[in-house]
Amino acid sequence: MAMNYAEENIYVLIFMRLFGLVSMIASGFIIRDITRKLYSRPGAFLKKVSLTQSILIVMSIGDFGGAFFVQFISTWMVPFHSQLLGSVGSQQSCVAQGFLSTFFYSLSALSNASLAVAYCLIVRLGWKDKDKSKNRLPFVLTPFLISIVLAVVPLFGSNYNYNAGYSCYISGAPAGCEFDPNPQETCIRGAQARTMLLVAGLIPTLVAFFILTVAVVLLIHAVLVQERRMDQYQRAGRSRKMTMESFYQGMFYIGAFAISWIPWLVYGFKEYIFASVHKPSYFVMLAVTPLHGVMNAGVYFRPRLKAERERNPTDSTCKSLMQVLHIKCCCNRKSKEGAGDTPVITTDQQTEDDAEKGDEKKIQTNALAGDPKTATINLEAAQNAEIGSEKKVITSS
Repeated sequence: MAMNYAEENIYVLIFMRLFGLVSMIASGFIIRDITRKLYSRPGAFLKKVSLTQSILIVMSIGDFGGAFFVQFISTWMVPFHSQLLGSVGSQQSCVAQGFLSTFFYSLSALSNASLAVAYCLIVRLGWKDKDKSKNRLPFVLTPFLISIVLAVVPLFGSNYNYNAGYSCYISGAPAGCEFDPNPQETCIRGAQARTMLLVAGLIPTLVAFFILTVAVVLLIHAVLVQERRMDQYQRAGRSRKMTMESFYQGMFYIGAFAISWIPWLVYGFKEYIFASVHKPSYFVMLAVTPLHGVMNAGVYFRPRLKAERERNPTDSTCKSLMQVLHIKCCCNRKSKEGAGDTPVITTDQQTEDDAEKGDEKKIQTNALAGDPKTATINLEAAQNAEIGSEKKVITSS
């Protein structure tokens, strides 16, 4: 980073750590929600985890680790001689922070792309999310291994240094020396940091965003094709409900990535090309990047919250949110008036009861609310229901 913000006051650090903490909590809710379902019945954990659930866990770990080491820890790992407020670290802790931030944020971005590809294949090729024949390891290990490589490469040439901001990342030492005409002469460490920033930071994130976008577009197109095929069997006219649900969920998914990473990409490319950046762009990037975990949690829980609000329209948003997050607090739902001591059935309980009764339509509806990330793009239940209606039409004719 060519600019020095060491003179900024404590309020910037407070907001950074606050945003990082919120992102960590949001990522923790995703992991808790998945593991809660997996441990709700007897059996081994790894035998129950599905393809998309395994990717979601890895992605949330990436968001959690990135927010922790970059935003929450921030200046505590910066070398103390930088004279930055709160810097109590050493050069070794600075290298560790740069390595871990590159690894976790790369893991998060690449896992987003891997998840989008997995959903696309589930819909277009008819994969089942829990099909044991579909090996989940490539979708999980590929982002992990690539992230390891991206984090290790800048170690050669000592490219992890204090970046004149609020943490250590790929930078020269002294900060900004990598942009000089002769960085080999002016840099004590990290003379190739400018190239490393492009190779290990900007390009992988940009590629992940491209893959994610293409996968979501192909997924929505596959849903549209499926619904068009079923138009001739629809008595009430054509329906595009699943297409629109997939479209909105896909746009939220792309938007969550774009809001968090585009400011960083713009900032990084401006720094790489022009060797200088504007202060506002730096603080915008600083504010939105740690919120990636919050954005992902919003996309994950949004369909379930929507279904909960539709099922109980008289409840407050707080009650519905606490119900979705499985949090017991002052605004959690209580038994309705006139219902006596009869407990209110939750989304997961309804799904289980419906499965026992074999009610296909209810299973489809509750799946949309109960498994938010996969709900709007999983056509298996919808296709089975429409195949059943197709048979009825043929029989009646």
